[in-house]
Amino acid sequence: MNNSTKILLGLLVIVVGWHIVMAMSAKVSVSGPFLVKPAEAGYVWSDAENAESRFFWQNIGVKWVTGVAHPEFKAETTQAVGSWQAMPGYAFVDKRKSLETVWKSGLLHPAFMAWSDDMEGKWIPVTGYRFIYDGDTFVESVWDPNKRYDDLKVISLAQKDQYKPFPGYTFIEPGQSLKVIWTPGTINTDNTRLIAGAKEGSWVVNSQPRQRSGSDGSSWVARRIGERLIDRAIWRAF
Repeated sequence: MNNSTKILLGLLVIVVGWHIVMAMSAKVSVSGPFLVKPAEAGYVWSDAENAESRFFWQNIGVKWVTGVAHPEFKAETTQAVGSWQAMPGYAFVDKRKSLETVWKSGLLHPAFMAWSDDMEGKWIPVTGYRFIYDGDTFVESVWDPNKRYDDLKVISLAQKDQYKPFPGYTFIEPGQSLKVIWTPGTINTDNTRLIAGAKEGSWVVNSQPRQRSGSDGSSWVARRIGERLIDRAIWRAF
C-alpha cells in the first residue's frame, strides 16, 4: 500500500468518523460534506442569529432564541426553551402530538385590536377601531369614535373602549359584552319626547311631564321651595 492510498484511506476514516460523531450529537446535525446546522428548530448559532449550515471547524455552539419561526408550521419560539406558540390567527391542531397549525377565525391579535377573519391571513378590526395601512398591510389599529354599528346597534364614544346602545336598546351584560336588547319604556336619547314601544323599533309619545332641570327634576323643585321661603321671609319682614 503506497502513501497516496494510505492518505486517502486516512481521510476517508476521518470523514466517516466525523459524520458518525455529528450524527450522534444532540445539538447539531449533518447538512452536507463537512457542514452542520442546529439539530432542532428554534435554535441558532451562539455567535449569530441564524441557523444556516457552516463548516464543522467553525463555532458550532447553539442557543435558543425567542421569536424564531418554525420551518414547517405557523409557530414561533417563546422565551421558555423548547416551547412554541402559534402565530397570530393560528391554533395548534393537537400540540401533544405535533406543532401542526391551522388558521382559526375569531382569535384576537396579540399586538393589534383585530380579530382573525374566516379567510386565512385576513383580519377585521375590533368594534370601535379602524386600521392604519401601509400599502395593503395594516400597521396599526386606532380608536374610531362616534361610529355607528348597525349590525350590533351600538355607537363608539369619544372615550376609548366605551360604547352606548342605539336609542331604545340597553346592554344585556354591561361592561362585559356589546350584546343589546330592545327595552320598551326606554326614553329616546335623541328625542326625549319618544319612548320605546312594545315592538322593536316602534316609538310612542312620552306622556310623562317634562322635567325643568336635572335628571329627575329635583333641582327645579328645590329652587321653587327656596324661592317660596325667601318670599315668605320678605313678607314677614314687612
